[in-house]
Amino acid sequence: MHTLLNIACCPESLSEYRDAADFEQSYRQCGCDGVEMIYAEEDKTNMLDSKSIVGLHLSFYPDWIDFWNGNKEALLKEFGTQDTYEWFYGGKDRSTLIHNFTTDLERAEALNVRYVVFHVSNVTISETYTYRMEHTNEEIIDAAADLINVILDDKKYNFDFLMENLAWPGLTMTQPAVTQRLLNKVHCPRKGIMLDIGHLMNTNIDLQSEEEACAYVNKMLDAHGELTKFIKGVHLHQSLSGSYVKQCLKNPAIPIGDYCQRMAQAYDHINKIDWHRPMTCAGTKALIERIAPKYLVYELNAKNRVEREHLLKIQTDALNAAGNTVKTYL
Repeated sequence: MHTLLNIACCPESLSEYRDAADFEQSYRQCGCDGVEMIYAEEDKTNMLDSKSIVGLHLSFYPDWIDFWNGNKEALLKEFGTQDTYEWFYGGKDRSTLIHNFTTDLERAEALNVRYVVFHVSNVTISETYTYRMEHTNEEIIDAAADLINVILDDKKYNFDFLMENLAWPGLTMTQPAVTQRLLNKVHCPRKGIMLDIGHLMNTNIDLQSEEEACAYVNKMLDAHGELTKFIKGVHLHQSLSGSYVKQCLKNPAIPIGDYCQRMAQAYDHINKIDWHRPMTCAGTKALIERIAPKYLVYELNAKNRVEREHLLKIQTDALNAAGNTVKTYL
């Protein structure tokens, strides 16, 4: 099993490291043997040595299905103007998404990564506040499968293609029939699931503790039965934001302004929902052992190197602990 650090390829994340050797020493002393990279921009400093990059998280668009389907009415409602949504996606129609993802896949092949991650989800800004969704899980699954098959059919990439669950419509890992639908529709022989533990917790706003959350994750795994064999990777973190969501739903505060202004407001809101904190409760180690993933990724929010190393150490210690010690990080 590879134990990895999730990190963005951008100056904000990498500027505190002297060089590739310093970066590698940092994550190795925290219990990781490589990284899952989110490509934001070219690494001109070569801080991320290619041998360190085990996985690549593909580009993701929170709201993309209306662009894929050419629904201009919905796009104008969300983005305000055609220029805005063409700027956001980088083009005029679905061929843009095909080009963007193909570029990502070619980058992954050039880096010789072992896997890539693809979000199977869709959510608009207002939906993150109201939880009144315009599209069903099945609609997102079907559109995602169409896109995936377009970019992968007739290709022979040397990596696993892992589809990640989120709490928004699409692959949530709460409905086995929906999960099976996705797996049936995607042709790729090396398809699999990247199970995001925190995102799965976010599907249940009644969870009060890590222990409850761990039991809930196990319950969803029980429900999926043999489908769990498709789980090849795990994004490990926890989120218990149910009380915040419930409060927001009482009187949803819809952002105002142009699209960029509304997105900036929503970003802060989503961070309050999706915590990305270490999971340290009793049962965490057994949960990971039960899943036995090929790739275990610590996906933790950190403001800087010091905090990143601190949180990584907490997560590593929690999994290495002989007992059920719960450590604090606040």
